[in-house]
Amino acid sequence: MWLIKGFGFLLLLFTLVYFFVTNSGQSVDINVFGKAFLGISIYWVVVISYLLGFATSFVLAALREFRFHRDISRLKKDATAKDQEIADLRTLPLRQEPIHQETLPAKEDTGE
Repeated sequence: MWLIKGFGFLLLLFTLVYFFVTNSGQSVDINVFGKAFLGISIYWVVVISYLLGFATSFVLAALREFRFHRDISRLKKDATAKDQEIADLRTLPLRQEPIHQETLPAKEDTGE
């Protein structure tokens, strides 16, 4: 598997190098938020686009990871609370002791 990934990485690397070499003399004009950038090398356009995409995906992945960690912490806390409740229920007696007559309050005679 590592061989396939390595081959794919090298293929991508050679493709990018070929792209940069063949288009080294090319320049483009870019308009971003109303500001014009004239005569920018296509190399810099590709590099900046790649870095912006990488930064965006990194931030989104980090937010998702933080949410997962928060959910995991909450679920662990819930599991601990449920384990404690189960342990408390296991220690309860199965039968209650019989109630003795002398401990009951005496009934008053209503005359019926």
